[in-house]
Amino acid sequence: MLETIQRRVFQDPELAAVQEKVASAVERNPELFIAQYLKNPLAHKGTYINADLFKEVLGPYPLSNENRTRYNGVVHNSAAVLSSALFQRMLEGKIEQGRDSVIFLTGIPGAGKTTAVLTGGALPENAHVIFEGQLSRPETSFKKFEAVIQAGLQPVIVAVHAKPENALANTLKRFNLVGRGAAISVMADIQGGLADGLSKLYDRFGDKLALKIVDVRIQSQAQEVIGWIQLDLLRTEGNANEITERLKNKLEQLRSDNSITDAAYRQAAGLEARPHRPVGSQGDSQQETAGNRPGLSGRNRVEDFLSLPPKAALQHHPELDSAYQVLALVENKAKADGHPTDTVSAIVSQAKIELSESLKKGVVPELKPQSQFSDRVDDERAR
Repeated sequence: MLETIQRRVFQDPELAAVQEKVASAVERNPELFIAQYLKNPLAHKGTYINADLFKEVLGPYPLSNENRTRYNGVVHNSAAVLSSALFQRMLEGKIEQGRDSVIFLTGIPGAGKTTAVLTGGALPENAHVIFEGQLSRPETSFKKFEAVIQAGLQPVIVAVHAKPENALANTLKRFNLVGRGAAISVMADIQGGLADGLSKLYDRFGDKLALKIVDVRIQSQAQEVIGWIQLDLLRTEGNANEITERLKNKLEQLRSDNSITDAAYRQAAGLEARPHRPVGSQGDSQQETAGNRPGLSGRNRVEDFLSLPPKAALQHHPELDSAYQVLALVENKAKADGHPTDTVSAIVSQAKIELSESLKKGVVPELKPQSQFSDRVDDERAR
């Protein structure tokens, strides 16, 4: 069962509207978004679960770097709930022999956490699932650890320990590349509180949890230490206030040296971004691809197809009628073939994803579902 998606309070009505639209779409059909996530090679078929990666399938967030900056907090709670849902599904799924570890990957943003657990580009062979998240306030994760233990799996915490200044450099580089950075207040809070957060986990679960610290403070000489006796290593860069001061000084230095853009500075400092017109937002009149051109109402066709009920989407984009007819035929065929409800839902969700890819290219599908989708239905039957 999907957890309740908590709505944040936004003074900007456009942000509030996007949050509600995305959250409502996820609540109506979480399977659609999970299926899209699983198509991402970075998800490693669900073995790697990360809320930030889930954001890449939510609403207008992935349509541009500016959108990632503007909507990061707007879609975060929806992404977190989807992450939890996929995590629970993975625990309930088949466990391959030798893959009996569940890794909880944590550390300051920009520490290089994913790189720290990769071996030649692949995830650890003993990992059934890797869940990346922050544990400086671990209470919300207690149920996940309990579920892992009840499933007979070994929970392993992998904490990546970096110099705050190095982590800041990495988040600024990521911001310039994809538009998603991290505020220094958040970074300091996460790193400064991590040791205490892990102590709370140990107090609750004891040696049922394993701890590995990957020390990357000297980036060319990463070292691994194992065991709870090593926990104080995570305190060596200071508490939250001390780390905040260090990051503030570094950020101001970068600004005075003119080696950072105004947009990057503002997001790192936690300041409101300069006004801009995000791609795919209400009122946007230009889109980067034909499939993202708005309909008569100025709304995004692909986004509405994925997130709105058919009746609402067709009010804005009547040309989508043939796409919905295709989905109806796919669903009817799957039911006629005797598939269980879950399989029917998966088949329809996959068809919807494939149709959306055509829409992104500006192609509204013709009504020829038999040739286009029958092979996929047969594939689902064989699984």
